[in-house]
Amino acid sequence: MEKIFGPGGLLAQRLPGYEERPEQLTMSQWVWEALQERKTLIIEAATGTGKTLAYLVPAILSGLKVVISTGTKNLQDQIYFKDIPLLQRLLPRSFSACYMKGRENYLCLQRLDTYRQQLTLPAASTEHPIDVITRWSQHTRTGDRAELHLLPDDAPLWREINATAETCLGSPCAFFHRCFLTQMRQRAAEADLIVVNHHLFCADLAVRDTNFGEVIPSYDAVIFDEAHLLDEVATHYFGLSASSYQFETLLRDTEQRLRLDQVADRLLFTTLETLYQLGAAFFATMARQGDRVRLPLRHPGEPLLPGVTELIDALVLLASQIQNLSHPSEELRSCARRSLSLAETLRFITEREDRRYVYWCERRGQGMVLQAAPIDVGEDLRRRLFSQSKPIILTSATLAVHQDFSFVRDRLGIDKADEIILPSPFDYARQTLLYLPTHLPDPRSPAFVDRITAEIHRLLQVTAGRALVLFTSYRNMHEVYQRLHGTLPYRLLLQGERPKNLLLEEFKQDISSVLFATSSFWQGIDVQGEALTAVIIDKLPFTAPSDPLTEARIELLLTEKRNPFLEYQIPAAIITLKQGLGRLIRNRRDRGVLAILDKRLLTKTYGRFFLESLPPCPITHELDDLARFLKQEGERP
Repeated sequence: MEKIFGPGGLLAQRLPGYEERPEQLTMSQWVWEALQERKTLIIEAATGTGKTLAYLVPAILSGLKVVISTGTKNLQDQIYFKDIPLLQRLLPRSFSACYMKGRENYLCLQRLDTYRQQLTLPAASTEHPIDVITRWSQHTRTGDRAELHLLPDDAPLWREINATAETCLGSPCAFFHRCFLTQMRQRAAEADLIVVNHHLFCADLAVRDTNFGEVIPSYDAVIFDEAHLLDEVATHYFGLSASSYQFETLLRDTEQRLRLDQVADRLLFTTLETLYQLGAAFFATMARQGDRVRLPLRHPGEPLLPGVTELIDALVLLASQIQNLSHPSEELRSCARRSLSLAETLRFITEREDRRYVYWCERRGQGMVLQAAPIDVGEDLRRRLFSQSKPIILTSATLAVHQDFSFVRDRLGIDKADEIILPSPFDYARQTLLYLPTHLPDPRSPAFVDRITAEIHRLLQVTAGRALVLFTSYRNMHEVYQRLHGTLPYRLLLQGERPKNLLLEEFKQDISSVLFATSSFWQGIDVQGEALTAVIIDKLPFTAPSDPLTEARIELLLTEKRNPFLEYQIPAAIITLKQGLGRLIRNRRDRGVLAILDKRLLTKTYGRFFLESLPPCPITHELDDLARFLKQEGERP
């Protein structure tokens, strides 16, 4: 690794402007050793370490088939479209790479064909979007919707024609040999590096556990970047869900296929009509429960949720009637399998008898979802992943709490691992000032939003805009934004007004603009330079104790005679806070202000745990100090 990353090494020789970073060399050496000795390695590497190249180079030179898994699409794109082509030019060893996304990102030719068959287009001169997609389908190599730049992210049309596990016909499909998913997997099987995200990786683990094949081809080692996101993604994929959307699309697809196949079975259509009525009543009952409501464990003999028994019986009947048809088409057989699968999922969730899971219903958009998820995903990950003898490397800028990895090891089910925390290459004492006001009320006070609105107004005047304001709730974000809109000479941007990538681009381009955002902007965004001079956080990012997963995890720790606040809620909030503050300093030239408007950092005994986990930088309680600090920035040559 010294010959690549060291003084006068390959990167220094061939990469203009390359800065030697001792932390990068150290990380590459640890990764190389873990790959060679088949170890599990946990490595916290701060922003600016150059960790992507530090694990890609040893992965390539190892000769192993390595999966690189990221938490965000932005990093996945950066690795595949920027870092890998760079290394293909620079390194003496040739290698191939493949980019894999979840199947919902790819066009399904069979669904496209079915959609066109049942579509009635008006006789008009304007072109229908399906015509554009059909032409694109005839020349695209990947079938990746990212190539359809004119198709909005939330276009309903895509959900009618994309690949889904429920509608896939497998090898009997007439389009199997042209299938974009099949071709992607063939490319991945031949590649040295496979670049995926945590969602796809966990989907693969879940599929392998059911003995229904694999999503990702066999590999020798895996490297998780943004590993702090892995446990929540795994929690989702190792659970079960049944949604009103799944139900409605199943009935619609079945009815459409019956008509296309000219099936005139009166009993089948009667069953469909019954299902429409039962489903509408069942999900309406769910909607009356609230936006996100936990379902308690069911006691033996207690009735199931109202109407669900009849709904399950009707789904099983639908499947049976399709299977009893004379020579049903493969598309109808697929509908029968989907109907049985949905019935089994509904039965598991509504029986609510497995104490290892938490159960809840929630509103998503216009629909309802029933969900079951493992309370302790570490047990699943230990069995499905960490018990293997493969090298597994986990890295992120935020994995340790109090310089210790116990929390992440516990959450992920890691029994044994090598560990290292690399020092930051940044001079936080010079580059950063932490502002902790003492005059604001407790976040639980009714006056909190009023007071932080005034405080944020004053802060933005001092910073001349140029700020990312991060909130822990949508309600506070909207309320503060509405009160400040039009009161400052800077453009105020609000999460949700436009797609995330467009908002970020506007924020970068308009130097004095201010972006108000919540959860998804706490991590995975990179804004360097003058456009981001301040990160303002309204309060410590504790998850609401009423959240079903959080509540169940607290209960589990209490039954184990452990302290959930110290062992779960605080460590989780510290990692989220470190991610949020990590948006500010992205290179050695950045300089800026971190402001946390939560007085509990100073008044509660646990506040020191947060402060000890933050970068070492000077602290002030006075706004005037911020003005002086930023004035020094403006005076730099």
